[in-house]
Amino acid sequence: MALILPAFVGADEKKSEETKDPGLVFSEDFEKMETGDVPSHYFVIEGDWSVVEIDGTKAMKLAEAPIVEAQVQLGDSLKDSGGTVLARIKADKKRRGYPRFGVGLHGMSGYRLRLFPAQGEIQLVRSDEVIKSAKVDWVAGEWWFIELTAKPVGDHWEVQGRTWQDGKDRPETPQIAFESEEEENFSGKASVTGTAYAGLPIYFDNIQIRRIEGDVAESGKEKPKE
Repeated sequence: MALILPAFVGADEKKSEETKDPGLVFSEDFEKMETGDVPSHYFVIEGDWSVVEIDGTKAMKLAEAPIVEAQVQLGDSLKDSGGTVLARIKADKKRRGYPRFGVGLHGMSGYRLRLFPAQGEIQLVRSDEVIKSAKVDWVAGEWWFIELTAKPVGDHWEVQGRTWQDGKDRPETPQIAFESEEEENFSGKASVTGTAYAGLPIYFDNIQIRRIEGDVAESGKEKPKE
């Protein structure tokens, strides 16, 4: 089953887009939202989150304080199925202070993919343990896409992670690929995460979540529109 990344859509287009792409279970670009508090159905685990205007558009902001391992869970639970979460994220550094940010699948017990500029890495994490990492040349103050896929294949799980700067091509080959021998049926919501170690806000936009059913699923090659 091909997993295609379509153009980002606004709230009025979501219903028709889900018909075209039945795997799409959540899509938000925040353009139809009022600025202020995030919606009540966004499950805030930690952090001070709001909807703001930035760069001529709207996005969800993680405030610079308090400095915590912040997280918001979104959409419905991906119960006993694979999925993909994609987000466009902007952060900056201040002197020697660097942010850390990413996306996650299957709630608190699932995998997270985070960009860790202080170490120049993208990291696959589970239960606070770094399972695998790859070098990334992050550019401060620019928008970056982060994409995590976890899918059951036979008796194991395949996990892939990608990150790329907005305006660049989505990598055909994931920077991180991992096979888990666990037979666990993961369940839980997708999430976006961040820690404002630089003392500056982190912005999240164009969030998409997809459900993957069955044993075989491959990421598409189409780059999300800017």
